[in-house]
Amino acid sequence: MSEKSSTPTPAPATNQSTLIMIVIAMLAIIALMMIFNMRQQGKAASGSGVSMEKLIELRQSVSNKEQELKSLGIVLPADTSSIDELSSRISRDAMALRTNIEDFQTALSAKEASLTKAQLDLKAAVSMNQSLSDEAGKLRSQMAQTQSQQANIAYLKQETEALKTKLAARDKQISDLSGRPTPETVAQFRASLNETMLVNEKLNKKIADLEVQLVGAVNSSEVERMRAENDEMRSELQRLRAANDYDSLYAQSVDELHPAASRLYKALEKLEEFNPQQLAEAYALINSELNSYMVRSIRFKTNSSEVDDKDRSEILATLTAAQPDSFFLVVGYASETGDKINNKLLSAKRGVAIASIVKHVKGGKTRAVFLGQTDRFSKQALDNQICEIWEIRK
Repeated sequence: MSEKSSTPTPAPATNQSTLIMIVIAMLAIIALMMIFNMRQQGKAASGSGVSMEKLIELRQSVSNKEQELKSLGIVLPADTSSIDELSSRISRDAMALRTNIEDFQTALSAKEASLTKAQLDLKAAVSMNQSLSDEAGKLRSQMAQTQSQQANIAYLKQETEALKTKLAARDKQISDLSGRPTPETVAQFRASLNETMLVNEKLNKKIADLEVQLVGAVNSSEVERMRAENDEMRSELQRLRAANDYDSLYAQSVDELHPAASRLYKALEKLEEFNPQQLAEAYALINSELNSYMVRSIRFKTNSSEVDDKDRSEILATLTAAQPDSFFLVVGYASETGDKINNKLLSAKRGVAIASIVKHVKGGKTRAVFLGQTDRFSKQALDNQICEIWEIRK
């Protein structure tokens, strides 16, 4: 637009001068024609005896035209040569004006083409900007997934190092026990490392048998110490199993779940703002519509993913009463206090600890998933640090 406005535009005075010059030229031509006609008529009159009245009439007409021009401020030159020169100059100015008009039209066409190209460039830039914005969104999503994976890797590395240290301590304990004068006890202690959670009652019975056998040889404090060591080893075995099962049992997203478990997860997502009565009614509706039942709720201590003996026994009792072909979804929650990423990792460890127990009882028909930070169960943070065990029946 700025280039168009910079193109020279004839001033109004110049336009008026050009118009006057054109009028002068026309009048000059008329005058010349009248003079030429008068001369021809004069010759004809002299030769044929025509009356002078016609000549006088023509001269009067020319005089009237001159008076009209004078009233307009236009004075005709005295001789015809000046008129011819004026006519030539007018013709040249007209040609120059036409040339200027053509140049202006050419420049205008060039500017229009430039504007069209600029519009096309702008459209292409907008399209490119949209593509870059979409690509940036994908990169942010990939970065978030990478950060989550890195956090899981860091957690697994820490768990691995901790397990190595604990295994080394257990090997040392076994070595120390091997030197004692009770090889049968040492053998039983070593064998207990490979026992599953289902033999908890059998282990307690063995301890009772040992108490009878060692009466008079081992005092009660030694028996209690061995019982405590046995419980600790059983807990350690469960921690090892949970760490080993983490990748196979923990679902990073709802898309990794069994279809029935996915439907249950999506139904539970919608209950965040429900009060206790509404929550109970929603659970009843889930029972009837999805054939899914919340059979056990396990509450964890702050910053702990340990499943204690009481909770372990309750989980085993729940699994024993369940239908043989059921699928189990362990849904983890966290309180709204603390860092969200750390809460998610801690809840994942809690859910996997429970799902690992289910796996070794039900043969892998289970997954664990994190539903999110919540206060749906209570305004007290501790009451929201739970995992629910849902039985999905066929």
